[in-house]
Amino acid sequence: MHLSDVLGSSLVHVPFDGTGYGSWRRTILVALSVRNKLDFINGSSVKPPDSSPLARQWQRCNDLVVSWLTNSLSKDIARSVEYSELAKDIWSELEERYGQVDVARVFELKKELAHISQGSLDIASYFNKIKQLWDEIDALSISRVRSCSNCGFKFDYQKDDDVQKVYQFLMGLNDTYVQTRSNIFMIKPFPYVNVVYSILLSGENQRQVSTYPQFLPTSASFNVGVSKQGFPSKVNFDAQKSPVCKYCKKPGHIIDKCYKLHGYPPNFKFYKGSGSRKTATHVEVNSPSC
Repeated sequence: MHLSDVLGSSLVHVPFDGTGYGSWRRTILVALSVRNKLDFINGSSVKPPDSSPLARQWQRCNDLVVSWLTNSLSKDIARSVEYSELAKDIWSELEERYGQVDVARVFELKKELAHISQGSLDIASYFNKIKQLWDEIDALSISRVRSCSNCGFKFDYQKDDDVQKVYQFLMGLNDTYVQTRSNIFMIKPFPYVNVVYSILLSGENQRQVSTYPQFLPTSASFNVGVSKQGFPSKVNFDAQKSPVCKYCKKPGHIIDKCYKLHGYPPNFKFYKGSGSRKTATHVEVNSPSC
């Protein structure tokens, strides 16, 4: 017994109600395999004699599997098997009742599979869509091994089925993969469907990388944007300073307006006194008396 072996728990999230037996069956088998309890439904584990010290322990494990199975069924289906004492009896009855291949459903799935195509999907989405159909068909077709009716020799059709899946997968591809498809047909030995998927996915990724647009680096884009702006290349800071006369060496005016060189205006007061005489270099002006 394990800590996860709890009485009354269910092995699935959604109880089986009569539809989707293939997926429900697979979930049950995986859950029982993890708990090491598959032998109680396939008949490998036989009940020991009542005198055996293991008889009680075996009965507890069997009852635990019976509880898991009934709790994983809808109420109506659970009532039809609740009086079965052995887990293998419950499993056998469910297999006989719901385990037969649903011919109508398989027909619909194969019809959809025959018309499936990539279209606007990428390789990954297209593969997931077609694989979902394959898995459901496999779940409905429980037996994967067939036997010859004459000699009883068993044939494993797993390899043949995988080859058919490769054909179906390649037939639905877009025309852009014609050359890739031809190259796959030349591979010896013929690859499995997972190998074909990897080849196509790698080719799609390389094609996407080769079609990416080439952008300028950030620095180059920045330089181009700056060069279009009308900024001056050189700023004349000397123009902002006060001019200096080259003749008298005093600031505030230039030589063309120097009073000492060209003479003072009539109303210019050179002295603070009331003198009426105005002078300039090489020039003497006498104002008339009042």
